[in-house]
Amino acid sequence: MSEPIRKSSDISKAPTPQNTPSSVANSYLKQQPTVSTINEEEENALSKQLANNPALLSMIQGKLGTLVGQQSGYIEQLPKQVKKRVLGLKAIQQLQMKMEAEFQKELLELEKKYFKKYEPLYEKRMAIINGEQEPTAAEIEVGEEIEAEHKDPEDQDADDQSDAEGDDEEISGVPNFWLTALENLNTVSETITERDSEVLQYLRDIRMEYLQTPGFELIFEFNQNPYLSNQVLTKTYHYQAELGYSGDFVYDHADGCEINWKSKENNVTINIERRKQRNKNTKQTRTIEKLTPSESFFNFFDPPKPPSADSDEEDQEDDENDEDADLEERLELDYQLGEEIKDRLIPRAIDWFTGDAVGIGYPDDFEEDEEEFDSEDENDDDDDDDDDINETGPKENPPECKQQ
Repeated sequence: MSEPIRKSSDISKAPTPQNTPSSVANSYLKQQPTVSTINEEEENALSKQLANNPALLSMIQGKLGTLVGQQSGYIEQLPKQVKKRVLGLKAIQQLQMKMEAEFQKELLELEKKYFKKYEPLYEKRMAIINGEQEPTAAEIEVGEEIEAEHKDPEDQDADDQSDAEGDDEEISGVPNFWLTALENLNTVSETITERDSEVLQYLRDIRMEYLQTPGFELIFEFNQNPYLSNQVLTKTYHYQAELGYSGDFVYDHADGCEINWKSKENNVTINIERRKQRNKNTKQTRTIEKLTPSESFFNFFDPPKPPSADSDEEDQEDDENDEDADLEERLELDYQLGEEIKDRLIPRAIDWFTGDAVGIGYPDDFEEDEEEFDSEDENDDDDDDDDDINETGPKENPPECKQQ
């Protein structure tokens, strides 16, 4: 008499790669029964069977999809004493994260404290740039010492000669200071058009202020000009109240401001297309204007809006996913521009004006440079391989085989 069929074991609790230690995984794999290799004919037959049964294929794919990102259950299977230790470690980590949050908040307050000390220096910088004040003799002397440390004697002689030739000219302040500084800041310069430059040459000052809540405001002040009615443009960046998992402030959103252009022709954020249209019956002509958005630095003051938390199922379609990806890229660029103006441009404005800061790398720049060097090294390796092939290959054609 045959033995009763035993109930198959439940494999739902079998460990998966995620969250499973290698030691456990190895021991588990060693206990698995060996499976004979599927030959090509059997594989083709199985593929045809699945192709002829789309319902079965869909069910398998759906089941596999539910396993992605699932925990292996390793933590749940730990002994009770070990689980308690894990819970205790979580409590200790939470205390550390609370201290880290306090550190970030105190660090922000420290930044605000020293920023107040910087403000008189920034005000004096603005006065000198706009010709309202001259630097003292002591300040000029220190500046000459700094310049001498970084310049060759030949360049210094050329500067002295140009100074002698231009002494008779009456120039107020430092013309085009902020325009030049912005154009030397790579990320920002990519957004500046020729039409933008005509407006940005009237910049009087770029400064920032911290908000009462986490965040900051960028302030662009202009002199009287034929383009803008409002002389002050602002851009405000807000952070979330709670810190992120990494312990840093998390960007939330940005608010721009409305720009009051004095005329449509002076609005550098639009292109105006005019064409004449004649009425076939009356023979009268009229001019039609078509306004189209234009790439411009001043779009910086009309930031993209993050997507709302409520989203319909239609948002999952491919076209809308592409739009979401484009929006995310624009949000990232907008945030990057604000951070670079705040952290790079404003504190080191004179170095961006002279171009000295262009050659000084920041952590992000180093990462990009490493990628460039890696690609160059790969190209060099390829060239070396080509050279080796040429050297080891035959330099002369082999003799032809003689017919017997």
